[in-house]
Amino acid sequence: LLRAALEGSREVLGERHPSTLTSMGNLGSLLEDQGKLGEAEPLYRAALEGSREVLGERHPHTLASMNNLALLLKDQGKLGEAEPLYRAALEGRREVLGERHPDTLISMNNLAVLLKDQGKLGEAEPLFRAALEGRREVLGERHPDTLISMNNLASLLQVQGKLGEAEPLCRAALEGNREVLGERHPDTLTSMNNL
Repeated sequence: LLRAALEGSREVLGERHPSTLTSMGNLGSLLEDQGKLGEAEPLYRAALEGSREVLGERHPHTLASMNNLALLLKDQGKLGEAEPLYRAALEGRREVLGERHPDTLISMNNLAVLLKDQGKLGEAEPLFRAALEGRREVLGERHPDTLISMNNLASLLQVQGKLGEAEPLCRAALEGNREVLGERHPDTLTSMNNL
């Protein structure tokens, strides 16, 4: 259905119409979820290129396309290529949407995860903390994204040897995930494993 929607948008609206670009991104996202990263990448790249051209570098759709491509590149192990995209998406979202917008907080968290994976722990920590603080404020203590941020910060603190600070976060994330998502949800099981 997504392939048909993209084909129809291309035929009726053209390759660079915002609806066509959205269809490219949607199909790319589905292919990524199916593990077809090689098929998703050209769609993400085309959606980003088209959004930059049609909507501009700072449009929310362009910033979302940057984030999506960066996430895909990270999943492919292309961390060096993903980092500048994550940084640009975060900078743009801060400027356009504000520091506390949920999309900005997603970008903070994503960049922090990438930095942690690259071993840049000192640079990742303030981003993890800011994302958690923002999500608590904007989304609430029990929102699934807030609970993810708790787990992420706790994981970083554990790697840094700050176990006394990590443990209460692990416990709070586990309790929240059990309450919100249930005992057998993958995020709850991740929280159990982390603790």
